[in-house]
Amino acid sequence: MKKQLLRRMPSGVPALHATGQSSQGYRAGNFVFLQGQTGMTLDGAFVAPGDPAGQTRQALENIRELMHLAGGTLDDVVKIVVYVTDRAYRAQVYPVIEEFFGPQIPCSTGLVVKGLAIEEFLVEIDAYGVIDDEA
Repeated sequence: MKKQLLRRMPSGVPALHATGQSSQGYRAGNFVFLQGQTGMTLDGAFVAPGDPAGQTRQALENIRELMHLAGGTLDDVVKIVVYVTDRAYRAQVYPVIEEFFGPQIPCSTGLVVKGLAIEEFLVEIDAYGVIDDEA
């Protein structure tokens, strides 16, 4: 199965990993695996400080763009994992998810975590997709 790098984090972006390097996603055959997306644009600008809905919107815009780079769309996302740093944020986050996916929301796991890689991140979303070549 051929593996295709979708995008690396641009240089100069605050390191989210100990090595300071990360890949934003891979397509392996028909499967797409995306790094957790946050309120940071794909170019490394932080948006929506203190706003869980705004950070969710940016994360989903990133997922849309990365799926496009993989040759798919949001319709090809089959599973998401949503991390929030406060249970109360769920009321702001999930309506935005529904806005992006409509009635076909992917399988989802929601986790409340103590913190994310950067203190200002309130939301992070992992996404997994399957792109059907015959579609």
